[in-house]
Amino acid sequence: MCRQGTMLFLIGMVVLAAPQAATAQKLAPGTWTGTIAPPGNAPTPATFDVKATGDSTAITISTQFGDVPFTQIKVLADRITFTFTPGTPVNCVLMLRPDKSYAGDCTDTDGEKGQIVMIAPTKSG
Repeated sequence: MCRQGTMLFLIGMVVLAAPQAATAQKLAPGTWTGTIAPPGNAPTPATFDVKATGDSTAITISTQFGDVPFTQIKVLADRITFTFTPGTPVNCVLMLRPDKSYAGDCTDTDGEKGQIVMIAPTKSG
């Protein structure tokens, strides 16, 4: 009975873990809008060129200062994480909001925090 109980426990753990593995999501491709607020600065307008190919997502942020690609992008059910390097590396965690936009903090190597907001393109038709 002990072995059977252990097997059932392990099977249960695999079943519980499966939904987490399946939580990888895809972002709607297109031009997202939003803002970026570097540490200590007011938000400024930005656009985000989102491309999806197979299981990979590519995002490039465009601001008045230029374009910077995001790297190490992970799109999960409730958040997006990525890194970008506008000078020094910046790590971001954006949380999904009820309106299907994403917003969150970005932290640079000095521990300074800024914010990014990404709003999905509106569906036409």
